[in-house]
Amino acid sequence: MVRTKAPPRTLEERYPNDKYPNGPPQISLPPRLPLVSNNRIFNDHTGRPALMSWESSGVCPLPPLASWVFYMVHPDVPCDFDGCIFQNGLEDGEPQVRGGRFRWEFFFLPGATTEECHEHYRGELKARGTIWRHIRKVKRAMKLEKQKSHQPVEDDPAEESVSGLGSTKPESSSDEEAIANNQQLPGLVWPKHDRDCSFVMYRGWFFVYPHENIDCRGADGAAREIDIVTFDPIDQEDEWGEDEVRTFDPMEHPIHVTRKKAREDYEQGVKEWMYRRICSHWERSADEATDDALKLGWQSW
Repeated sequence: MVRTKAPPRTLEERYPNDKYPNGPPQISLPPRLPLVSNNRIFNDHTGRPALMSWESSGVCPLPPLASWVFYMVHPDVPCDFDGCIFQNGLEDGEPQVRGGRFRWEFFFLPGATTEECHEHYRGELKARGTIWRHIRKVKRAMKLEKQKSHQPVEDDPAEESVSGLGSTKPESSSDEEAIANNQQLPGLVWPKHDRDCSFVMYRGWFFVYPHENIDCRGADGAAREIDIVTFDPIDQEDEWGEDEVRTFDPMEHPIHVTRKKAREDYEQGVKEWMYRRICSHWERSADEATDDALKLGWQSW
């Protein structure tokens, strides 16, 4: 059997004059929305000013659920800087190419130690709950919308379960109820599945930024050191073979600090560490809930 390839049709052949006397149809696309930096100052659980920032196509008052949390401990960092500039500087012109949108939160604790930042994060988590409260809320709203339009509804009992959250049980009453202050703040990240933490060995993390200069662009910015603080260790007992020598047991280090440069070759920098956390169960669930909330017309959580 001989296969022949037909020559491509000309524009006149595709749109003959007898059918298209005015010429080929004109396809007009809507103008591309500009990329907007959204910066929102809010009060943390202690009443101190904090900042959340996120980028969006056009103005978008709803912050994404997925987030990164930074503690700015230098006393001269203002609380009203553009967090999106910090994000873009850390990415240095190479934004993430997978995963969804993130919001970046900044807490200002001048001179704070790692332990003080951890204590503050725990307090914020207790006050605001986790992302899963919002994810369940969106799922219920989407279910009602489908029922109104007589679309089939699929239950997802696995997502409704909170049994995989570990012994600290952050999804407690504060995670089920409305937020006490009326700021309608989104919850914080807390991975349900251990496999989302397999390379981290800890369920919680945040970053400590000790510098005054928030511009991480270029070689100077790439060399700037940032602490990655991980906490709430996951037991690795089943991960080690009988004859293996444990090089690091997270259970012996409830809070662990890893100091990395902002960007470094061979995936050793903070930017690369963040990139490896993307496309996890919690990130996909948060991004899907954010998209659905926007479809529902929500402007706050």
